[in-house]
Amino acid sequence: MSSIDERLERIEKRLIELIRRLDIIENRLKVLGLYSDEISLAFELINVFSIPVVLAIESASRLLTIFSKSDLDPISRDILKTLSTCEKLGVSEITRRVRIIRGSASRRIIRERLSRLEEKGLVVNTGSINRPLFMLKNCVENRG
Repeated sequence: MSSIDERLERIEKRLIELIRRLDIIENRLKVLGLYSDEISLAFELINVFSIPVVLAIESASRLLTIFSKSDLDPISRDILKTLSTCEKLGVSEITRRVRIIRGSASRRIIRERLSRLEEKGLVVNTGSINRPLFMLKNCVENRG
């Protein structure tokens, strides 16, 4: 076995152990009655996007505020999850990240949903018409 294969195997074992530990923490929080939608969403963001815990909790809080005020389809919710870290993302990157969450995603559908979300005032194009870069509206408002 090559050194690269060995490294990959070690990394895979560490990731499996990390996921196992997160599951244990999640179960303990449920038992203690401290488990909430925010924590559940934060765990999902940590698992899917490998982001730090503090950023995941902030993102989850941001998302729950949006989700409680809007009736959104599952694809739109997943798009908002990808934008919840307050990064400026292009359509292709958003599509890649939604594909990680859902298993599949069409660039055309993502573009259509982004237009709807922009009309609803949930996302903002901070780029140009030819090269759009999207962010959550409340991320833009909180920066300025």
